[in-house]
Amino acid sequence: MKINAKILLMTDFSDVAGFALFYTKQLASKLKAKVEVMHILSTPVDWVRLDKDKEKFYPETLNAIANAKSNLSSIVNDLEKQGINAYSSLIYSFGSETVFEHVQNAKPDLVIMGSEGRGAKKPFYLGSTAQKVLRNIKTPILIVKEEPAHNEIKKIAFLSTLEKSQKPIFKKLKKLADLLGAQLDLIFINTPYHFHESAEIDEMFDEMLESDNTTQHFLINAKDPENGVIYYAENHQPDFLTLAKTEKSGLTKFFNPSLTENLAKTHNFPILSICLEE
Repeated sequence: MKINAKILLMTDFSDVAGFALFYTKQLASKLKAKVEVMHILSTPVDWVRLDKDKEKFYPETLNAIANAKSNLSSIVNDLEKQGINAYSSLIYSFGSETVFEHVQNAKPDLVIMGSEGRGAKKPFYLGSTAQKVLRNIKTPILIVKEEPAHNEIKKIAFLSTLEKSQKPIFKKLKKLADLLGAQLDLIFINTPYHFHESAEIDEMFDEMLESDNTTQHFLINAKDPENGVIYYAENHQPDFLTLAKTEKSGLTKFFNPSLTENLAKTHNFPILSICLEE
């Protein structure tokens, strides 16, 4: 995430999409980012190729299009009132095209999506879309499930293996936290299967933090990473929790994409997923 970045807000106009809009405003205003507000509308026919004189045979689709355009216009106007450069995209989905293809074509620096919380009948926006997007694109994705606890983003957490490959992400998050005026927490979870001695962990923290004395760091002992994440989130309540995913083998596999997907599916705290650069 960088100054003058592009944020893609994916919306279905639900309540949780409104919660995602809150994070979009917060981040876009500080990053001076341009925002694309995207809605994907499923159509019974290939609407782009449909002759204009045949559209009248699909009154329900015409009504859905009119409502979507009105809702998109309202969101864009809301963002512009906050001084944010914004525009909308209405995508007609028919056939085999996938959501993450539209995300890739938009070329954003950050994707923000709303998701139903635990116990909801629909596990995610457009069903299992979140799992597919998390699995198939490398763009950072912020998944929001419930109403924000604060009026501002005041605490960002980074769950890290403390490996050197994760240092660039830590530095970017530190810059973001500084821009937002937020606290950054660095978390390491020590498990029986990837156990480290205290002296080794201290050295790893020192290597990651260097001379930074404003970032708080936490060592959490847990039987598995998910339990450690839940313990931290419940006790420290970050505004969003960041995880770095990778397909590499070795210790970085410890926080693999499935952990991010499981947390996004089963827990309500906001999650920012960032793919490690290879």
